[in-house]
Amino acid sequence: MSLEIFRGFFSRFFSMKYLTLRESVTFAVLINNLLMKKINLLMVALIGAMTITLTSCDECKDVTCDNGGTCAEGVCECPADYYGDACETKCVNGTYSDGACGCDAGYEGDGCETESRAVMIGTYLGSDACSSTGATSSYTSTVAAASASADGVLITGLWDRFFINNITGTVDGDKITIATQEPDSDGYTISGTGTYADGVISWSYTVTETTSSTVDQCTMNATKQ
Repeated sequence: MSLEIFRGFFSRFFSMKYLTLRESVTFAVLINNLLMKKINLLMVALIGAMTITLTSCDECKDVTCDNGGTCAEGVCECPADYYGDACETKCVNGTYSDGACGCDAGYEGDGCETESRAVMIGTYLGSDACSSTGATSSYTSTVAAASASADGVLITGLWDRFFINNITGTVDGDKITIATQEPDSDGYTISGTGTYADGVISWSYTVTETTSSTVDQCTMNATKQ
């Protein structure tokens, strides 16, 4: 009905006929209703677009950050020394920086959670091949953890169990370094290195008798028992 009335009004308007007062009022109401419908549709569309935009901007809605981390633009920002997508991992014995955990001395692993020396601790069996004293029969040696630091070890038995006191060493990854020392304070010094792999320490060390400057260079592959 409204469409027919609308057509009639426009037919009379373009034929230069005047509208009656009643027809004018009806025409005005019709135009107003049409405009209001368009405005309402436009408002519904705008509200829908705003809702979609706000929903899509809430990038942290489904993001959970652990250990005090906070979400920003869908990504967890972690507190010091925590890392991972949800800040789930802690750099236990080190400092996290530039995407990696820098481990303190004596530690290794993604989170610096493992003592490098742990796998080396134990009793070993092997024999020396030395430049001065020659070859020896098999004998036992040991590696134990030192209490002073996480990268320290105490070694016994080297040079065919000659030294009475412990020989001290420092662990860095798979390597043990024996700095020059005189374990028994008797004029005999020892220095060298050992590399651990698959249960075997490959030793290369030097024993020096300081009064005569006699040097004995030795190697040994000691197998963990």
